[in-house]
Amino acid sequence: MGVGRVSGAAVLTAGVRVAAVVFAVSWLVFPGFGLIDLSVTWDPEWLVALEAGWGLMFTVFVAAAFVRVAVRPRRSAPAVAQLLCVAVTLAVSAAASLEWPLVLVALAVAAEALAVAFAPGREPLRAGGFRVDRPLAVLAGLGALPWLAYANAMYAANRVTLQPSDISIGIDHYAVQGAVGLALVALSAMAACWVRGRRFVGIGVGLVAAYLGLVSLAWPGTPGGFGPVWSALSMAWGVAFGALAALRGAGPGTTREAGADAAHTESISSAVAPRPGG
Repeated sequence: MGVGRVSGAAVLTAGVRVAAVVFAVSWLVFPGFGLIDLSVTWDPEWLVALEAGWGLMFTVFVAAAFVRVAVRPRRSAPAVAQLLCVAVTLAVSAAASLEWPLVLVALAVAAEALAVAFAPGREPLRAGGFRVDRPLAVLAGLGALPWLAYANAMYAANRVTLQPSDISIGIDHYAVQGAVGLALVALSAMAACWVRGRRFVGIGVGLVAAYLGLVSLAWPGTPGGFGPVWSALSMAWGVAFGALAALRGAGPGTTREAGADAAHTESISSAVAPRPGG
């Protein structure tokens, strides 16, 4: 009986891994176009900042989270929480920009996140508890208003169908560009407050902000981009946030949490282990 339970858990875990890989590939290639859009961010024939925003959203914030689930399905709380947060920001952005097809994308991200959230023995989403990291919180606070202002400008551009623009799977890139700004606010706050998600979420935030700033700096005046000063500030903020999250995410709190997770896994293993005569 115990062996049967273990086998069932292994099959379910394998299914979660396969589903996560399929979801990741779909956001990277089709219908997400994450890698495809990132690949043209240095081609002047494209609207490089808008391509970067779309590519970063579906590569770093979505596909990378599914890869994390595939690699560590039992320790997937940061990835699942990030996906659910992104789904909410996409839904809010759909309403704010009047880009209603984006709601379908938000629902797809949320549904797929829930589909991979139930690997046997998976840590709960509240794993690690909440403790504010002051340096990260300061950085998150400093970035909040600029990123919200940026998101609002992108929503306004989408509502008036500002040209030039780009359309992918029937969705205007300006709406997703605004979602990137909103996601940076929400996810930076998550990284600053949640011990378990600090490193994974924070590094993603840093990568997105730094790369978007780099593309804007390299291509001044591109639609959806920043001016030179804000491009440099976005890069500096992103590098600082990502590096600090990587360092602070390896602190004493994470060590204690890892020990607790190990004990949790051990208790599950003992519960499903075969018993003599079972």
